[in-house]
Amino acid sequence: MPGAGTGLDLSRLCQTPVFTSRSRQESHRLLARELVEHDLSWRSGNVDTAFFRAEVGRCQLFVLRYGAEVEVRPRPFTDFVLMQMPMRGRASIECDGLALELEAGQVAVLSPNRQARLVWHSGCEQLLLKVPRSLLRLMQERLVDEGGLAADFSLPPAYRLDTGQARGWLRLVDDLLEQLGASAGEPVHAHWLRHLEESLPLFLLTHPPKVDGSPMAVVESPAQRQALRQLHKIEDLMRSRLGEALSLGELAAAAGMSERSLNTLCQRCYGQTPMERLRNLRLEAVRDRLLGRCDVSITEVALEHGFGHLGRFARYYRERFGELPHQTAAIR
Repeated sequence: MPGAGTGLDLSRLCQTPVFTSRSRQESHRLLARELVEHDLSWRSGNVDTAFFRAEVGRCQLFVLRYGAEVEVRPRPFTDFVLMQMPMRGRASIECDGLALELEAGQVAVLSPNRQARLVWHSGCEQLLLKVPRSLLRLMQERLVDEGGLAADFSLPPAYRLDTGQARGWLRLVDDLLEQLGASAGEPVHAHWLRHLEESLPLFLLTHPPKVDGSPMAVVESPAQRQALRQLHKIEDLMRSRLGEALSLGELAAAAGMSERSLNTLCQRCYGQTPMERLRNLRLEAVRDRLLGRCDVSITEVALEHGFGHLGRFARYYRERFGELPHQTAAIR
């Protein structure tokens, strides 16, 4: 399958899908296993999920489509930088207060340890590339030692490559894709493979985003780092007390901020109020239990996770996952 105007030959990558599905629940479950744990909300359009994957050395490439419009909230990933490019359709990204719009052929970079909200509009199909953080650290240390990079450099939370940078990135991806066609009788030389791997983080470190033609300042402010720490603290508290009563005041006190500030922070990073976030985490935990065990009572699991009103629980569950709890249990 060609890369829809990008010049990339994706035929080898897209030769055999890892899976295809027209089920919301199955798509969510399989993608969480393949990519990263995430919340997924389905909007308009028909489900037509297809997922393709390939590895070149330590780098992973994916092609993914949902068919329908979806909103994705990945759990902050820690061990890779994510690069994504729509090949068809468009996508929207919100990350730590930054907003990006992507059209076909435009490339976005998402850094680790960030709170992000991604919208794949109906018909969007994207190429995804994971750059291992270990490779990024290795190249960063090398550049700092050689005097080619400031010691306090860090990638911004999210940014879009400019047109020239995107062309350079596509050339690197094209080199990676060519390795997928190497026959068993002609394995890729280890030194060449290492060069290809290292070229990706080197590209990121030497092609920072620009504002008005000048490199963007990429050192986070103390306020940004503090907000991220507060958010992590709140989420850890929520996850540790999924079955207990937890008030907005307790969450705010744990974060060391007012209830109003906490609400603003959660709305900006999650698009949800703190209590909505807590409820969704509880629903995710319930779903994991229902899918993981065949001898469990739906009522008991709901009560264990703080849902005292079973009618409301069933309604929240259906709104969240598009099915009732007993339908999830039947999948086992």
